[in-house]
Amino acid sequence: MATGFSVKDALNKQSKAGLDESPRARFRTKDISIFKMYRNEMNFYSIEQIEELASDILMYGLKQNLELVYAPCEKGEYRIVAGERRWEALKYLVSKGYKEFELATSKLTTPQDSDEELVELIIANAYRTKTVSDMLQEEQKLKECLERMKAEGKKLKGYDLQSGRLRDVIAAKLSMSKTKIAQIEAINNNLIPEWKEELENERITFSAAYELSGMQEDTQRAALEQKEESGELTHKDVKEMKNGKPEQQLETGTVSQSDTEEKPEQMEIRDKDMNMGEYQTPHPEGITSICYSCTEYETCNVKTSTCTSCDQYKNRKEAYKTEGQKYEEEQAAIDRDTRKKLRDMADAQQMEQLPSDVQQSRVHQIRSAYQNFTAVLSGEKPFELCRDCGYEAGDILEMLEYQGGLYTERKIRCHILYVQREYTGLEDGYCIVGILPMGKEEEEGEKNE
Repeated sequence: MATGFSVKDALNKQSKAGLDESPRARFRTKDISIFKMYRNEMNFYSIEQIEELASDILMYGLKQNLELVYAPCEKGEYRIVAGERRWEALKYLVSKGYKEFELATSKLTTPQDSDEELVELIIANAYRTKTVSDMLQEEQKLKECLERMKAEGKKLKGYDLQSGRLRDVIAAKLSMSKTKIAQIEAINNNLIPEWKEELENERITFSAAYELSGMQEDTQRAALEQKEESGELTHKDVKEMKNGKPEQQLETGTVSQSDTEEKPEQMEIRDKDMNMGEYQTPHPEGITSICYSCTEYETCNVKTSTCTSCDQYKNRKEAYKTEGQKYEEEQAAIDRDTRKKLRDMADAQQMEQLPSDVQQSRVHQIRSAYQNFTAVLSGEKPFELCRDCGYEAGDILEMLEYQGGLYTERKIRCHILYVQREYTGLEDGYCIVGILPMGKEEEEGEKNE
């Protein structure tokens, strides 16, 4: 007797996880120790810039929940579905003494199987900065998942996989154009392993790799030999090779420019029947038309291959962004802005500060907790978030170390490089102060004066 779906088993599983998945306009969260979590073996994305992310979390807190599935094993109790970079950043902060970051507010989810879990993982990473290897793998893995789900008659939240083309679903979920997805698919299907390795190591461009994928294997290997001899192979070189040997181009599986050069009347005939055959790119890559990135493309009756303006245009990529994706972009912008300001202010301080400036500088005293004091002293933390007491660039910030409410007798003097008073998420009456600790000789000079 086949085992069917059991409501009782599902409820028991949710109860153990502390989760109520009944339909509602909110989701259940739980504060969970990061040491009860473990990484998802299905996560193929590169994990980079952990220390920079940790710095943002230290300054602004964790703004986006981790997403977990309750799956106890020898590794831990909760498997990470989304937020592995945030998890690594939190572990880094705890290792540096910031114990308050051990508990993370997390969303608990119950995917029906590993395919649905992998789809959720990929979608959660749609807007992050990715390597070429990440892009190739996510398209391939997402396609394989959707094909299995379709074959088994399953549905993806919001999509009926039995109708329409999977490439449309992939493009929507990854927030990429269908043309881009077709190019990635061509590379995955037809590019020889040697060229894939060159692409993933950024020794050739994506455009060159796409053109190479439209050649037969022997032609690709001839191009590889040419690169080894000359030391490089440009997109122009590949196109010249391809155009010089049209008989060696693949007949199927690629989306070359010659395949996409359709006349407007041909496009209109094809668009009338969206379910016939695989998707073919509707326009040459060189033509810029806003129609193809519009949310209304599938239903619009006036789309063209040369449209540059429209009073009803809605950008598909922006319209489909989630709050989490918007937050990731915002944090990336904050991170870039912070690093730039630190560099600019440090350079300005070194170039402009004269001995007389030090003599006239005002000295401000603040209390500092042990962990924070240690981070500043070691140079790991080049800023301070504090109440605005009229700080100005060129002043001196004297930090007094307190531990357990008592003064430890340790203190450190820092140059104030800049003061940031208007910043996203900054409360009224607070400011960000860029600081540079003084050396011992410099501090002694200050005292003598």
